[in-house]
Amino acid sequence: MTTYFTIGDFILVIPMALAGALFVGALPCKTEFRHNALRVLGALIGVMFAVVLVEGLPALV
Repeated sequence: MTTYFTIGDFILVIPMALAGALFVGALPCKTEFRHNALRVLGALIGVMFAVVLVEGLPALV
């Protein structure tokens, strides 16, 4: 059974991206470029986790 994203599913993506950016961006580093790269990486990880969570929850029900 294939499900598609609805507008309600995207309500989780932005908070997860912010949480990932804050969590990974809090790692100490010497350069500003590396700090910003870690923030972007954390945001991408948060979005990927949110997509997996939203797609995986219907399979568990």
